[in-house]
Amino acid sequence: MRIIAGIYRGRKLYTLEGLKTRPTLDQTKEAIFSSIGGYLNGQVVLDVFGGSGALSLESLSRGASKAYIIDNNIEAIEIIKKNRDALKVGSELVIYHGSYEQILKKLTHIKFDVIFLDPPFRMKVIDELIEFIIEHDMLKEDGYIMAEYPKEDVVNKNYEGFRVRLCRRYSSSEVLILEKE
Repeated sequence: MRIIAGIYRGRKLYTLEGLKTRPTLDQTKEAIFSSIGGYLNGQVVLDVFGGSGALSLESLSRGASKAYIIDNNIEAIEIIKKNRDALKVGSELVIYHGSYEQILKKLTHIKFDVIFLDPPFRMKVIDELIEFIIEHDMLKEDGYIMAEYPKEDVVNKNYEGFRVRLCRRYSSSEVLILEKE
């Protein structure tokens, strides 16, 4: 896996061995970032299930000013730190180790431009997370929620005040991007 655009373009990222995480494919990453404008000049992102940190690091590479990552798996946290150090990323990357429920409650005071929701496929929490984000007004105007989930999952795509920017299938997953209007 690698960074596909921006200042870290072409840099390889470490990933967890085995099937503990499911990295977002380059083709899927490119579609996601193309849909939200390609570059994130000065924007603030949140990656709720960090895995290797690829989405947050890609965001920083494309100009995001700050990226927050949450992951409950200590091995994933170590990989994220290893990638952070390899890219020489500084305080613009904030890493939280803990359950997404606990950490999200601590972050409700921040308004994000982009929120990535890419949980392990066994977890069926996309709708619950989108509702939490909306209820706590965690997304800026014209902000995006990006969700990746198994293509057979049924996910609500109709939220008041949001429009579907992208809904497309890639391999075994579906990507939904909601834009706050």
